[in-house]
Amino acid sequence: MGRTLLIELSDAGSSTDNMELVNNTLGHRANLLAQQRLQCYRGCATIEIRHLGFESEVVLGSRPLDQGNIKRLLNIFHLEGCANLEPENRVAAIISEQTLQSSLVHTGITREALFNRINPPNLLFAEPIQLLCVYGKHRLKAGEAFGEDRWLVDLYLHEISTDALAQLREESTNAQCFKDGEIYRILRQYQLLHNTAQEQKWWARFKSEERRKDIRRLQRNKLLCEGFDRLLPYIGLWDPLRTSQVERILWLRCHESIYNYLCQIHRTWSLLFSEDTAYLVDSTSVRLVEGLMPSYSLEDRNHLSELMRTERIFPLITGEGERETLQNKLIKISGRILSINTLVQDTLYLERPVKAFRSLLPRKFKGTVRQALLERWKLDNLDRASAVQMSEHSFEEAPTSVNLFSLGMTQLWLFTLRHFVKPHIDAKCNQLATSWSTERRSLGKMAILARQLGFSSTEINMLRREDFERADSDRILRAICTEDFYQIDEAKLKVMTNSLKDFWRHLSRMKEVQSQIPDFATDKVEQMSRRRSNCPLWDEHQRDRSHLFIEHIYSADQPCARYPTSFAVTREIFFSFFGKHPLYDIFAKAPAPAPEQTIPASDPDEQPSSESEQPHDQIADESPIELLPHPPGTPDRLREELNSRQTASLVHDMEGVEQDVPLAAGFEDIICKAPLETRADICVHRKVAEILQMWYASCNTSLVVLFLFESRRYYKFHAEDGLALRSVLQDLSREHYFLIINDYGVGAPDLNKVCEVALAERLVLVGKKDNPSQGIQDEQGRISVDKLRDYVIKYDVRTGKRRAEIISDRPAKRHVPKS
Repeated sequence: MGRTLLIELSDAGSSTDNMELVNNTLGHRANLLAQQRLQCYRGCATIEIRHLGFESEVVLGSRPLDQGNIKRLLNIFHLEGCANLEPENRVAAIISEQTLQSSLVHTGITREALFNRINPPNLLFAEPIQLLCVYGKHRLKAGEAFGEDRWLVDLYLHEISTDALAQLREESTNAQCFKDGEIYRILRQYQLLHNTAQEQKWWARFKSEERRKDIRRLQRNKLLCEGFDRLLPYIGLWDPLRTSQVERILWLRCHESIYNYLCQIHRTWSLLFSEDTAYLVDSTSVRLVEGLMPSYSLEDRNHLSELMRTERIFPLITGEGERETLQNKLIKISGRILSINTLVQDTLYLERPVKAFRSLLPRKFKGTVRQALLERWKLDNLDRASAVQMSEHSFEEAPTSVNLFSLGMTQLWLFTLRHFVKPHIDAKCNQLATSWSTERRSLGKMAILARQLGFSSTEINMLRREDFERADSDRILRAICTEDFYQIDEAKLKVMTNSLKDFWRHLSRMKEVQSQIPDFATDKVEQMSRRRSNCPLWDEHQRDRSHLFIEHIYSADQPCARYPTSFAVTREIFFSFFGKHPLYDIFAKAPAPAPEQTIPASDPDEQPSSESEQPHDQIADESPIELLPHPPGTPDRLREELNSRQTASLVHDMEGVEQDVPLAAGFEDIICKAPLETRADICVHRKVAEILQMWYASCNTSLVVLFLFESRRYYKFHAEDGLALRSVLQDLSREHYFLIINDYGVGAPDLNKVCEVALAERLVLVGKKDNPSQGIQDEQGRISVDKLRDYVIKYDVRTGKRRAEIISDRPAKRHVPKS
């Protein structure tokens, strides 16, 4: 241990020595550069502004021209005066020895006069030459606009070294501080040039170690670093970037989507400017055009034309032909005009959806969200016949050419945008209802959808089994008790929670009929989008969320109109992260789909049978049906016909109710279906005999039902999901026993094979061990095990008829002799 400690101390000392060596080397180099600057310094003079020019913005370290900064300085000059001859406001320029000598002769002064700092001379030039200024362009532009024609200038010979000139350029006094985006851009360019000395200087410009840490994390991510490297030539894009935003981008762990966005930014700007002219992209112009959608909006086209005509954008492009060409390119851009700022804003849109995705994964999963879900996706878990979600509760078959994993990921993202986005609220929003947190409910539904699309994980299975309706009911009641100062009685609260949970099932969901594709553009001001990035506004989100499905997002492009709609903005944000092709090529060109097939999100194979549905109204009005004994012979066909007609009428009247989960016939009705994998109370007024008859009559092969016959409760499971069924059976086996009904009567299955038996028989009866209610007789929906055995022996539970052997034992009917 002592040896290890010595080694660590030695390493630490070595590291410290190395750091000091680097600092000493950099300090020594800085001193050498300062000496070179002094050797090339030739004094200062006041010079006419018309003789001062600026470096090209492509020069590394040169500040791009910012019209906003010029306006800021101009306002200061109006308030405080220009102070163009004050030493702290001077600028620096490069001059050749020959030009300097001829100007001294023309002015009639000596070299020594240039070192008179108290009264610097005016330096005149015989020829219309321009000296190159290495900093101060914003001061000079603002001063010229203010009306000044002269400025105080420090003069350096042309022979000054490149590094000394860079030091002079980057360390000018009274200059505005570099922003994080500018620092990173210049730092990264020095890294690519392998200029270690300048790189270290720019690392030091980040104001804290936390900021440097965020940038190092970004550079360790090769994919994102490569994406940002593509944008380095476009100087005007970098102004809005902050290290805190880099931290958020990395936290999302959606690196593939961010990279796709960065590539689309590069594609947009490389169409407008070649790499040789990329430096002409200024920050003010980017700010004025980002988010515009000329392919959707005629108003945006006119606005771009006006900006180009008045030279408010891209003022560094002066040629009339060049500006016309650029204007035509701008108008032809498809989608939105993207920038680093739109990327930063749009990542806010993904924050809450990403949290939802993380709920499907372990807390410390490796890689990106996409990589982690790919590891948990299996083609065998997916049914292609129900792989395309058409509405919240209906599905269609996937095209043969589509990548099913990418299709599944896309649909999960759309689900999160429907359910987890927190929209903005402004004065124009018409918010009609106070929002209640439904996050747990939505997570459960997301897990069900993920499982249907082929994804499987422990977290997904846990969310699928969670009774979110009970949790929501409990939370609502506790909130009311707290708000109104009611005492919370846990026993009463539990009863009320169960009752409220049952009421959820009676809420009718309006069927999402195959709706028209929403408009992408509109001529109506009230329908235009009020945002071009970030989260939607509340009323826009409520209007659009029901359309956030793959057939609408990837539908064919539409002709432009005056304004883009909010749905069009959301669509383009989605394309920016997740791409437009190849899904657009598949779904936009597909023929009109056949009438959609309603398939429950939790069971891709189940199709509820209308024959098993019973009209709720009729049941509520009828008197209780006798349990035992059933009359022998055929059922009352007249009553069956009546029930059938009433059921058909009910279904017709309830076309707006969506069949969201498969129906366990007999145990429930169409308007009060329980969720899968959840213990539910039987809320219909039927006795056990009728429940069993209706269940067997439905011939349902897609569900397995566990019937707690002594307590009037039941579970139902997707027949293909043996994992959830096995888990519940194991939990029940601690305090319950199991029975099955077959041709031989009622029997107990082997406990080691109870899951396999359940999957084969589709119905398992569950009784409580040592249950005091064993003597229960014929209460509504309940029965004792003895009465159940007696019923199964005497009657065929599938038809309700008395068994043949029982009928044969009865005495024949007496016949009245004919007279």
